[in-house]
Amino acid sequence: MKNTKVKMIATDLDGTLLRYDGSVSMRTRETLAAALDAGIEIVPATGRPLQLAAPVMKSLDFVPYWVLANGALTWHSGESEVVRASWLEPHDATQLIHQIRDLIPQAGFAFVGHQDRVAFEAGFERVVPNTMGTDPCGDILDEFDGPVLKVLVFDKNDPGYTVRRSESVVEDLHRRVQQAVGTQASARHSGLRFIELAAGDVTKATALASLADDLGIDASEVVAFGDYHNDVDMLQWAGLSYAPAHASPDAIGAADHVIGSNDDDSVAGVIEQLL
Repeated sequence: MKNTKVKMIATDLDGTLLRYDGSVSMRTRETLAAALDAGIEIVPATGRPLQLAAPVMKSLDFVPYWVLANGALTWHSGESEVVRASWLEPHDATQLIHQIRDLIPQAGFAFVGHQDRVAFEAGFERVVPNTMGTDPCGDILDEFDGPVLKVLVFDKNDPGYTVRRSESVVEDLHRRVQQAVGTQASARHSGLRFIELAAGDVTKATALASLADDLGIDASEVVAFGDYHNDVDMLQWAGLSYAPAHASPDAIGAADHVIGSNDDDSVAGVIEQLL
């Protein structure tokens, strides 16, 4: 890369690398492959759990490392194995749910568990367009059978993803969930209509930092791309960072540069200039 020693490219998926229809363009695929061939690690970093990231993994089947669930899981796709995971134990998850219910009576819950098991209370199927054919459960507390990667919190009064909803409503839910859990868990909002809870201070940045350390890469040698609240830590951590013009204000504030739209393959455009 010109004038810059870059050893890793970390990129968010939805709203950043992927087009709005969820696809990976041929230009993007070829550019990432060229960067990998040049000896640069390509690490998609997304809020998606493993199941929902699978279609993108298929499109980018040459990419080995993936940071999933907003940093709770680092996955090696070539070996189909966990590199690193941060788990919430059932007791801790149960305590968090009780605290949230006390403060937010209309809160509903879901979780992503061991071996990507998913369980959710009624109403979540309205909030998320793809629950992979799973039926709602009763009380989520009866479903824990092991540690979980993430607890998801939604509003049972949410009319569903087919109805336009003010961003401020989800922001308010995020604020109240964070108030309920304090420093006991990391509360993240990825732009969808639920809040994600993970163990401790887990973020995309902490997961990427651990992976970079594994690979002998310094943060100054990382280029990052992201567009939303859950990307801020990653954008601040990386040596060089970019946010698309439609990104949230805090993501734009955290980035070193602002680029064009994901529909215009702007991530690929930057990488082409750097190669």
